[in-house]
Amino acid sequence: MQTFRMSRDLVTFLKGQATRRGSDLTGYITRVLEGLRNHFGLPPPAARLLDQDREALGLDPHDYLLYLLYERSIAVREKGPGFDGKQTKR
Repeated sequence: MQTFRMSRDLVTFLKGQATRRGSDLTGYITRVLEGLRNHFGLPPPAARLLDQDREALGLDPHDYLLYLLYERSIAVREKGPGFDGKQTKR
């Protein structure tokens, strides 16, 4: 068992996220942190490949996730939101 101090704003945000997912706060936080630890359930070959990429870039897991999100934002800016999702009628 471990206790952490967090700002009220962060706790409020996390509780809201947990509620939207139908989870309690502890379950939600555990799920998010386990996801970071185990590549969010990706198949092991994909996880190994991403670990190799992260290490080659010299990034820790948090910074690598930020890097991936930034790269995605560039693609969205260039191609539009949802560009690689299921095609819907517009």
